[in-house]
Amino acid sequence: MLLATFVLRVSTAITGGMLVFLVDQLTRGSGTGSRDIAFLHGGFYATELTGAIAFGVLADRYGRKLVMLLGPLFGAVAVALTGITIHVPVLFVTRLLEGGSTAASIPSTLGFIAAETAHDEKLRGRVVSLFELVSLGGMLAVGPALSGVLWDAFGRPAFFLNCGFYIVALALYAYGVSEVPRERAADLGGGTAKRGARGGAELRRYWKMATSRSVLLFAPTWLAINAILGLWASQAPLLLRGNKVDPSQFLMQGVSASAIGIGEAVFAVFFGAGLLFWGAVYARFRRTTMLLLGVGAFAVMAVDVVLINHSGGQSLALLGLLGGIGIVALFVLSGATPAALGLLADVSEGFDEDRSAIMGLYSVFLGLGQVIGALVGGLAATWNGIDGLAVATGVLLVIGITALLRLRANEALFAAVSATAAGPPLWPSTLAAKDER
Repeated sequence: MLLATFVLRVSTAITGGMLVFLVDQLTRGSGTGSRDIAFLHGGFYATELTGAIAFGVLADRYGRKLVMLLGPLFGAVAVALTGITIHVPVLFVTRLLEGGSTAASIPSTLGFIAAETAHDEKLRGRVVSLFELVSLGGMLAVGPALSGVLWDAFGRPAFFLNCGFYIVALALYAYGVSEVPRERAADLGGGTAKRGARGGAELRRYWKMATSRSVLLFAPTWLAINAILGLWASQAPLLLRGNKVDPSQFLMQGVSASAIGIGEAVFAVFFGAGLLFWGAVYARFRRTTMLLLGVGAFAVMAVDVVLINHSGGQSLALLGLLGGIGIVALFVLSGATPAALGLLADVSEGFDEDRSAIMGLYSVFLGLGQVIGALVGGLAATWNGIDGLAVATGVLLVIGITALLRLRANEALFAAVSATAAGPPLWPSTLAAKDER
């Protein structure tokens, strides 16, 4: 499952990366690139956040493997359509399909992980970190690197080559993943009235999960973090390409597609190293401590980017120092993602028959955050390029820190939710001993 997830994330990142270069090619000189990228990026995550709700429920009801298979199927159709059109509205449809691919795969895989790591905190820390490692390794390292290389080498036909990655992912899910037993059997009989009543019960059940106090405490911080990631992911590659040249901003003077992809891959390597580290020490720290460190690292990186952007590129020593600070901050930042996954997995202990649905909220908040980030990023990039993205990051950080402090004050609630599940509580009874950390 993890290998299939990696290949699927690679193919998704290749599509998204080459789409930026395609839009740059289609809109160069028109000044609409940032707007179009924000529109397409928002469509992807809008579908992910809405689709994750439905696919999470379906995975719990009909089996996770069945839903896993839909991910690469949707992606293959999307990338083929992307390769044959130059019209932005059609490209928007392909982004909806790509969002559906992610919406199908993440809740089903995370539901499986939550079930398999129940009542074993150390195992959960290792597995959620590995999931983030393979997901982000594919999305931020291998995929972006290949997207730049494939685009420079083949141009638009590279979209059709990318279909091969989706086919590999489909085969891995189909033949390499054992069917996960359903936790609640699907009752398919009983007529239309009975099915309607059951559907209403499902909606009420999901609403109860999505509006539980523990979920509402978790949501604002995760939304802010993903909004920051979304605004940089959607706009930074386009600005680095020099789509909006500003002589006063060093980072907007024009960078090749291959260099952008390789640069993202290098950063992803350090991010992955951080994930391995935080996975190893996961059980020693409070989840909110890891999130606080991550949000603080975001602030350091935003300041670091501004300093690099106005360095003029004249001093290699200064650039090296600032680059080193950014890498260290990235290493620290990586702990926020397994901490967030761990918090949500802890919540799922109180909903053991609906693990995929509750874990699908990860995609809901991720997608909503990315949509917000894409919209804010489009406005910020149009206003003032890289500097505009840094200012928007600062505003979102204030929101995220405020929400996180409230979450930290109520962190014991997550342990209480876990304690209501069958069996012993997931979190150790010595939670108070972690207060200093």
